[in-house]
Amino acid sequence: MSDELLGLATPRGGGHGDGVPSGQGAPVESTTTGGGGDDDNAMDDGSLQVRTMEVPRWLSTTDVTAHLVGRGKKKSLEEEYESTIVISGHGSGTKDPTVPGFHLPHLLITMSGHDVRQLGRLRRALEDSLVDYVIENTPEQEDKHYVIENTPEQEDKRNAPPSLGRLLYSLALSAANASPKTKDHTPNRTVLARSHYPMSYHTRRTVEEGANGPPTKKVWMNVFELPTDDDTSEYHGRFLAGKQGSLLEYYRTKFNCRVDIYGVWGDDDDLMCEPYVLVTSEEGKSNVDRCLQFIEHRVREHEEKYGASRAGGRRILRGEMQMQE
Repeated sequence: MSDELLGLATPRGGGHGDGVPSGQGAPVESTTTGGGGDDDNAMDDGSLQVRTMEVPRWLSTTDVTAHLVGRGKKKSLEEEYESTIVISGHGSGTKDPTVPGFHLPHLLITMSGHDVRQLGRLRRALEDSLVDYVIENTPEQEDKHYVIENTPEQEDKRNAPPSLGRLLYSLALSAANASPKTKDHTPNRTVLARSHYPMSYHTRRTVEEGANGPPTKKVWMNVFELPTDDDTSEYHGRFLAGKQGSLLEYYRTKFNCRVDIYGVWGDDDDLMCEPYVLVTSEEGKSNVDRCLQFIEHRVREHEEKYGASRAGGRRILRGEMQMQE
């Protein structure tokens, strides 16, 4: 399957993809590399450890780099987590071609240090910073309050910025790809990620005394590209909701999945990335995969009927891989 399906190739606005396929990052010699997340149980013997973090293309800008490490933030983070940070790739401003990741079309953050736990905490801090950037830079509208001024009850009920789910999926996929424990590197696979709801997990991160860390809700997650009209380039996606949201309820009852469709309700100006579908489930990976299979069939029928197509082409359905082989 081609890279465009997950936004890995250059989409609108000069790049709104989710990162790069596994294996295309810059190699690092004589070090131990990994994701640095919750599943990182790499050896902690005091040797130099290196962790990488890919920023999706649609966030790989100089503004994002400045938000992450500008105005003394880099030094502060390095001191707090006893690590070093190097940012390279498109949008980094790096002019040294010898820096690993210099030629990448997206930002690559390389973190190194002698304590894998500190590297994991540093990664979480950088992820939180990217989440903050999306929240702070999503256009405000009267009926879409993204500003952190709500009560805890309101915070739990309000919708997340439309680009947040895609960011969280990208970060989870990047962490999984970088982990030494990961064997499956399929670029569009379902992964365990931080949930985009409730919003209080992303806007209120106060750690109570005795807590192990900031509150986090994990769900199984995947994203799905929407087709566009072959003549007008308009995105099609409302059909996946069904009449009066009937299909959204079907996804919940049949697959135990929550399906959010972004960019086809007049909310495209709020998006930093391409319009997309976000599928999540608290039940299990297979729930998301089965829901995606159902959605793929619906999309294929719609494409054939209305003359629409996806830049990345069709997803491979169960059994089609064996047929191709």
